[in-house]
Amino acid sequence: MPNYEAQIKPNGLSQRNLIDLLYMIVASIKGICAKIDADAGVPLTTYTANIFTAKFNGKIADCRGNNVVNYIAAKDRFWQSIKPTGISDKGLNAMLYQLFDMMNTLTLQLDTDALGDSNYNALVYAAIYLWMVKNQEGNTVGNGNTYWFNPQGMTNQRHLVDCLAAIVHSIAVLTQKLDADATVTDTNYTALWYTAAIPMQIENCKGNLYGNAST
Repeated sequence: MPNYEAQIKPNGLSQRNLIDLLYMIVASIKGICAKIDADAGVPLTTYTANIFTAKFNGKIADCRGNNVVNYIAAKDRFWQSIKPTGISDKGLNAMLYQLFDMMNTLTLQLDTDALGDSNYNALVYAAIYLWMVKNQEGNTVGNGNTYWFNPQGMTNQRHLVDCLAAIVHSIAVLTQKLDADATVTDTNYTALWYTAAIPMQIENCKGNLYGNAST
């Protein structure tokens, strides 16, 4: 039977589930970009290049042996491999920063593409990513002062879980908007890159559930 209980909660976050969720999120963003590039209704075909290839720097392997990887030579000293058996505060900080950066860049590009909607960034990124992240290079990204994450400060579990839940929620909102956009040809973004790609549920501090029940 499907497991309808959240695997990640404000008072319960295992390292294994954290790494698995990070893998799912990055793989989902990569898949969305590739699908947009191949979509006949979307003019630009540079989403993978501008969002995944240019922004994600590292390797994440989940507990099942799946992995997603990209290497940016110019950021060699920041490249890292994350496994279910280990992630540092610096590693988690880098991944969180990159997730924010990728979603911001992706939605900004959608807004400037010739699509039916031009409010992707406002609804998917600005309204949902209400935390700030400062990375090892001193760069910041985010939209508010709910909490500041930095390389030395990633251990506030309640804020981390709430932030991860918001990122999962943003993928749902993004894929639903793409499915409903009159210019976009495909209508299975949600089915492929939210429902099927994130078979894990995460509960935020308000008791809201995001993600999908696992089988």
